[in-house]
Amino acid sequence: MVGIVDFEFGSAFRDWPGRIARAEPPVRVRAATYSDGLDEVAARGLRQGDRLVPGCDRVTMGPLKVISDGSLNTMTAWCCDPFVGAHEREFPRGRPNVTTTDLAAIMLRAKEIGLGAAIHAIGDAAFMSALEAFAASGASGSIEHAQLIDRAAIPLMVRLGLTASVQPVHLLDDREANALLWPDRTDRVYAFRTLLDAGVRLALGSDAPVAPLDPWAAIAAAVCRADPGGPPWHPEQRLTIAEALAASTDFRTSLAPGSLAHLPILDPPPYAAPRPPAAARATWLRGLRTAATVVGGRLTYADLGPRP
Repeated sequence: MVGIVDFEFGSAFRDWPGRIARAEPPVRVRAATYSDGLDEVAARGLRQGDRLVPGCDRVTMGPLKVISDGSLNTMTAWCCDPFVGAHEREFPRGRPNVTTTDLAAIMLRAKEIGLGAAIHAIGDAAFMSALEAFAASGASGSIEHAQLIDRAAIPLMVRLGLTASVQPVHLLDDREANALLWPDRTDRVYAFRTLLDAGVRLALGSDAPVAPLDPWAAIAAAVCRADPGGPPWHPEQRLTIAEALAASTDFRTSLAPGSLAHLPILDPPPYAAPRPPAAARATWLRGLRTAATVVGGRLTYADLGPRP
């Protein structure tokens, strides 16, 4: 790990200066805010990418975060069609936490003070609403999760230059729930290949602490779409190892003079992964060994002893 985006409730940008006073973190941190912190961010004159503490480049101001709908398992994700078996529920299609109009207004405020937006959207109606709000506000940023997509809206996402910030481990965690609640639409759930081929920029993450903070588990899920020992789920949506790595490195895929010098040293290299079956490949990728990690040109982790 060389960096995290901190979306913790309570507006993370308020907490990190005190943490930095105790010790510099071994990773880069982008500390986000929720809408209730926008006025304070503006009063401090902070813009996205600014250092929260002078002289410390490890922790910077992150984006606005908005949770626009719920989740799959609670049947609160906002969908275009009802959840299967939800006809007796008050909101059989889930519901939004914020209207599209209000979401656009919040995002416009963030844009005015120099922040991008990271919009949580699980259902396809929430996905569409987020895109409409990005278009109306002119904000930049990402759709967090983009779990159930509307294919017809992908060209708009490309035109807006938005990132799909996805968490591949959840496709394994949610496999049974998808079969029960969205059996008629699983072909567009965690549709990484569809998004990437259309020109959408992907960013792989963990969603920790909901899922383990383990980039290799995320990469294995994106590449194999299978649990160790199990068959792949919608294998047509798999990524290659090179694509998954590119989506896991903040879009910096090579080293050159002037690079930030954030890098892991791997032994063996990930490209030595065995060929399918997917389950064996997933096991191998999850077990990759990091020999050392460098952040900003400084060694932050080392395990250079002999291998078993």
